[in-house]
Amino acid sequence: MRKVQSRVSLWWICIVCLLLVPEKRLTGSTLFETIERAESYIIAAQNDDGGWPLLPGGESDVEITSFAMQALMFKGWGTGSTVIRRGVKYLTSQQLQDGSWNGNTAHTIFVLVALAQAETDDSDERFAGLKWIRDAQNENGSWAREMHKPGNSLYTAAVLAGLKRLGFKADFRPVSRGGNWISRGSDWLAEQINVDGGWSLKRAGRSDVLVTAWVLQGLAPVYNIDVQIVWLKQMQNEDGGFGRTKGEASDPEISAYAVMALAAGKDPLNADRVALGYLTTVQQEDGGFESDTPVELKEPMTNLQSTCFALIAMYARQFEKELDN
Repeated sequence: MRKVQSRVSLWWICIVCLLLVPEKRLTGSTLFETIERAESYIIAAQNDDGGWPLLPGGESDVEITSFAMQALMFKGWGTGSTVIRRGVKYLTSQQLQDGSWNGNTAHTIFVLVALAQAETDDSDERFAGLKWIRDAQNENGSWAREMHKPGNSLYTAAVLAGLKRLGFKADFRPVSRGGNWISRGSDWLAEQINVDGGWSLKRAGRSDVLVTAWVLQGLAPVYNIDVQIVWLKQMQNEDGGFGRTKGEASDPEISAYAVMALAAGKDPLNADRVALGYLTTVQQEDGGFESDTPVELKEPMTNLQSTCFALIAMYARQFEKELDN
């Protein structure tokens, strides 16, 4: 497995104290109680059309619906349930003629993951969506928000993480397309690393936990990311959570992304479990999680996106083990 050529010295590895998690035990609801309450919050927010909104009572959104379905299916909801069937119907009704959802690579790959996880008879829709994702890849291996725009680390990472979820292996080569799309995408993404060992939305910008956590999920099938996992763990706050940058207040959604990256990187310590402990302490009374991470929000609010990722993160280790089997 290849190593990411970090531009930061390997002395990071030697800082053992930064790998140790706080000894203080986090208090709050049990993980089981947190999961049950998050599930109830998500179920209650489903709209009549089968979709889910960012904020309860709002207009259904393709991306949020894909997150809600994934979260509930990790919890055990199956295709036989009315809730999931209605979600599938909503998603398939929103597919564009070109095969994409909203002409957006992230929306499209997230929907494809949700539909595959639902195991419904929608192979034509999924094939068309996957073909669009293939065609949207740039010559240099990257993906952008829209087809053939300049490459973006976050969108490239989201696509690669989604392809992993769909079961594609690192050596997969699509027919009638030059080169290995997963390897090419991973190589481009690895080259975007910053001097400090993290990734940012813009090349050479301030490294961002949100972006880095997604990048590590995308790179894990191809690269050895041990050094970069060390970088991520250094961002963990004393309360167990993560903010977007070092010292920034912990945020539930950012913490969920970090948990998913730690699980993907097979971190042998329990930094992710400490982060899950943090999540049990910040859940709102209604079962949701408050954050301003969704770009549509100007201030922290309890919302479906953050809640869904918090719930997905609670199953991250389990999912990674299933992928390995």
